[in-house]
Amino acid sequence: MSRKLFTRSKVRTIAYWGATAVLVAETLYGAYWDLSRVDYVRQVFDRLEYPMYFATILGAAKLAAVAAVLTPGAPRLKEWAYAGLTYIYSGATLSHLLAGDGVSGSMMPVPFLAAGLLSWAFSSQSQRESKLWTNSPAFTGISARA
Repeated sequence: MSRKLFTRSKVRTIAYWGATAVLVAETLYGAYWDLSRVDYVRQVFDRLEYPMYFATILGAAKLAAVAAVLTPGAPRLKEWAYAGLTYIYSGATLSHLLAGDGVSGSMMPVPFLAAGLLSWAFSSQSQRESKLWTNSPAFTGISARA
């Protein structure tokens, strides 16, 4: 009798944790850099003409997002965390493009944006569906009419 080494569920779990590990590691590292305002962050913020207090806001938001992504359950919280990280990494890419860093100088955040999207996509269905939304009267009324 042959057994499959990897079932679809196992592959999905491995892909989820791989993408999530990359996302969490980069986000924690970035939060530390933002909150401690390392020289690199100061230089980038000067070039992009962002105020330094924005680094504190970004660092705190990144820490909150990591906590939400790693918290068991809480699908709505995770949904907001993934959305926030999408804004952070796509915003970083666009900021560099608009500041004239060119395509090659703007692509550093893209792998982390992709890791976030993959982490979300490979998360379990129950993590991605919020019962608050699907059980709301407005949603139920719309789906009942459709």
